[in-house]
Amino acid sequence: MGYIVGKMLNYAEQNFQFSRFELAKLKYMLELIILNIGEMLLFAVIFIFLGRGTEFLVASIVLLSVRSFAGGFHLAKFRYCVLLSFIIFWAVIMVLPAIDITQGLMEILLIISIVINVVLAPVSKRKSGQSPKSRAIFKCLSTAIILVYAILLLRFRESPFVAIAMWTIFIQSIQLIIGKVLIANEKNDV
Repeated sequence: MGYIVGKMLNYAEQNFQFSRFELAKLKYMLELIILNIGEMLLFAVIFIFLGRGTEFLVASIVLLSVRSFAGGFHLAKFRYCVLLSFIIFWAVIMVLPAIDITQGLMEILLIISIVINVVLAPVSKRKSGQSPKSRAIFKCLSTAIILVYAILLLRFRESPFVAIAMWTIFIQSIQLIIGKVLIANEKNDV
């Protein structure tokens, strides 16, 4: 990873007028992207080996499309983040879909998810750099994405991927609550 990041930083330094601070931010961002790609590839290999590659793809698409705008909580150590991410993917792919839920319960869980998103999103420790307008845009986008998924899930109720997508949305919504609580506790500790 260091080699790739180093090459990219050298290119950026030689071809652009970045300050030391901007290069440090770029380095952090590149490392984060490479670690997350590595994490997703590792998970993909595991779930493909388990015969659940398509299910992992569905859960990944739903989670990444919602979380990109809604935010969520983050753990301080990468290894804990990987472990928690794996537990979440395992739960939404292997465990929770085994629970037989009625149409009514699915509708209730989706409504709860939408309400949580409307009230709490976006959840991020970094308020600086996020104007009220950009926060409102992120809230609208994440809510719109969840609404589109909800319509699709209710329309194609018989699809084997409905439960995975629904549980992914619901677990992401629960993460918003946890994230808000953790951020509030950090503020109170300061």
